[in-house]
Amino acid sequence: MNECAFEKFGVMLDCSRNAVMTTNTFKKLVDILSVLGYNTIRLYTEDTYEVDGEPYFGYLRGRYTQEELKEMDGYAKSKGIEIIPCIQTLAHLERIFTYEDYKPINDIENILFVGEERTYTLIENMFKTISECFSTKNVHIGMDEARRLGRGKYLDKNGPSDHAEIMKKHLDRVLEIAEKYGFQCEIWGDMYMQAAYGGRHVCTKDESARVKTFVPQNLTLCYWDYAHSEITHYENSIDRHRKLTDNVSMASGIWTWKGFCPDVSYSLTVGEPAIKACVNKGVKEFYFTMWGNNGGECSPFAALPAIVAGAEFAKGNFDMPSIKALFKQIIGIEFDLFSALEKPDYVYADDTAPLAPVRTSRAMFFCDPLCGVFDGNVKEGVAPAYYQNLSALLKTEEDNEDWGYLFKSIRAFSDVLAIKFDLGVKTRRAYKQDDKQKLEQIAKQDYPALLDALERFYDAFEKAWATERKPFGFEVQDIRIGGLIQRVKHCKSVLEKYLNDDLEKIEELEQEILPPFGSTHGKINGYRYVTLVTTSIL
Repeated sequence: MNECAFEKFGVMLDCSRNAVMTTNTFKKLVDILSVLGYNTIRLYTEDTYEVDGEPYFGYLRGRYTQEELKEMDGYAKSKGIEIIPCIQTLAHLERIFTYEDYKPINDIENILFVGEERTYTLIENMFKTISECFSTKNVHIGMDEARRLGRGKYLDKNGPSDHAEIMKKHLDRVLEIAEKYGFQCEIWGDMYMQAAYGGRHVCTKDESARVKTFVPQNLTLCYWDYAHSEITHYENSIDRHRKLTDNVSMASGIWTWKGFCPDVSYSLTVGEPAIKACVNKGVKEFYFTMWGNNGGECSPFAALPAIVAGAEFAKGNFDMPSIKALFKQIIGIEFDLFSALEKPDYVYADDTAPLAPVRTSRAMFFCDPLCGVFDGNVKEGVAPAYYQNLSALLKTEEDNEDWGYLFKSIRAFSDVLAIKFDLGVKTRRAYKQDDKQKLEQIAKQDYPALLDALERFYDAFEKAWATERKPFGFEVQDIRIGGLIQRVKHCKSVLEKYLNDDLEKIEELEQEILPPFGSTHGKINGYRYVTLVTTSIL
């Protein structure tokens, strides 16, 4: 077996987007990662960990207790894996700002108020907690995507200031606290890339010499990039980071943040060149992020094919037949069959390597039957047979002792889409053609069948969630899926009233369906719940 090309090689688990992994599930993942050769896990917790002196920090969010963190750290260490706490000390703290204690230190949006002493009391409490719970002295402290830094209370108090200068001011204080507890820090590099070059992936200017003076040289900048397939792009970006500091790590992405399904194909498309570029450039630390944006619906285990393949890529093995054989040996299911958990998103895709992530299934799962913003891009007649065939394929592993719950959940999801994907288009066409016989058939057959399928999916998804995660956060799924079920019932009732002449017309179906969000690319590719279900205020 070849050795890993990186001194530190790992994954980042997102436990902040409503889905906090149980300690037993965490141990199960550790067992797999250790066999594959991973030696680090970044545990991403925005406010989902217990902090002394901060009772509302992670309140009712499933936060890890200090005892749980110590248990997880000890178990991972026994398997040769270092847990690196991955916290936020600048932005991405929007949940805490709903509480009175933290409102005075909210600069703007989800960003902390730089320079305020209460800000640094909170941060010190964070460091005190992680110093007591983790054996490592490495920590990731966030600092990313604070694009409006200094434009709220900070601006009112201090006047206009350069982003890089504010970052330096804040980092000096945070690093002073970190040093007190013996920590070596890493941050996401995007804020400095924006200041130096005008963007993370583009270079519209070069102020690297100036910005370098603001970058503490005892700090590691993480170059994060989840969306490119060219080795030269990664190499150029690594070089730009290194003009700011010699301490550069890299994070690629295993795509678990699109909805209910992973995207194994796209993860491999971007992960392989990223690893090759890092090897070429001598980057010593590499990891895969596994975000859970917008609800944490996708199981990290659903992406196991990408996790296994990524580990082999890091050892210089890019031979997919041998990787697939290893996967079957370790996981117990054929690689391609396990990868079929991504297939709900590929209903309109061909067999070529994907050049962009697709989010079709979540969009059409939540798309409204009467006000469907994506209905204008539906290719009617394709989806029903596709999802029926996919359901039959996934059924073959429903009884698998280890992974059957994943297959059952995505199979039930596919059963919903087999009915719902075209339903809005069918309903609108029958109405526009004044085909009441067809409309009655849809109301009496399709809508009841959809409601049955939704109930089956809810049961399967709830079981999958309970298998892996704490219960906190599932209330959001109750609201979303329950809301969808109620909306389908209402749409069915509207059709019945129209058919019974209790409604003169159906106002929603009188509306013309425009290209979604003003886009003309013809794709179905949305994933944020609030924009999928309605154009009204949610």
